[in-house]
Amino acid sequence: MAKDPKKLEQVGEDFLADRSKVKTVSHEFPFPPEVVWAALLDGETWTKWLPITRVEWTSPQPFRVGTTRTVWIGKQVVDEYFFAWEDNKRMAFRFDRTTLPVKAAVEDYQVHETENGCRLDWYFRVKAPFLLGPLISGQMTSGLKKGLPQLEAYIRDNPAKFGVG
Repeated sequence: MAKDPKKLEQVGEDFLADRSKVKTVSHEFPFPPEVVWAALLDGETWTKWLPITRVEWTSPQPFRVGTTRTVWIGKQVVDEYFFAWEDNKRMAFRFDRTTLPVKAAVEDYQVHETENGCRLDWYFRVKAPFLLGPLISGQMTSGLKKGLPQLEAYIRDNPAKFGVG
């Protein structure tokens, strides 16, 4: 029997302010920001580069601050609330409700134009009981380090899907 998601602390921008508690991963893409952004907006694409089994946007487009999304990681579920949104540049969300053993969590995806394409910077902070915080942070960081090159390959292998050309 699946667990019911529990409501978490409603954190936001302020939760990321203490950079000593924030994990970061960056990746350089040989694509313009709007191409990487298109991949981030596509629910199915998330299942190609992270251990996510399903993504469902639960708010209508256009997406903006207040947008919601539900993500399944195996039997675990995360309802997300986006507290920051700048098209082609930034999406940041908190875990609003989840079956994961956390008290609060935030992910922040920032896309920056570079000379040869763009750089995606990912920021993450979690608050969890006992030693689960460092464990979850480590798993998330490792997943992003491994996943972002896979995202790059998926975009390269599916150029029409993301407007590459």
